[in-house]
Amino acid sequence: DWPSSNALIDLYNKESPDECPAVAVRSPERVQKAKKYLRMFPERQFWETVCAQIQNSSFLRGQRKKPGHESFIADFDWLLAKGKDGTENCVKVHDGRYHD
Repeated sequence: DWPSSNALIDLYNKESPDECPAVAVRSPERVQKAKKYLRMFPERQFWETVCAQIQNSSFLRGQRKKPGHESFIADFDWLLAKGKDGTENCVKVHDGRYHD
């Protein structure tokens, strides 16, 4: 069923680290954001890489604290948002910005 919002959520829930909260509620807003991001990045391999990069980042898993981000743990909603620099968070993760 790729690409679909449900498939993306299922992939995230399956492949993201245990420290990162799973998507429990598939709200209309989450589904819409997932559809939007899948239109921009439709390849499953892109999202598999994103999930693998989260596994390789102690910061995204909440294991390495940074000033101002002491309680941060990446989640699905954060991935489907833009950072302060205007770049999509999933792109920064994909490209290894947070890799240890």
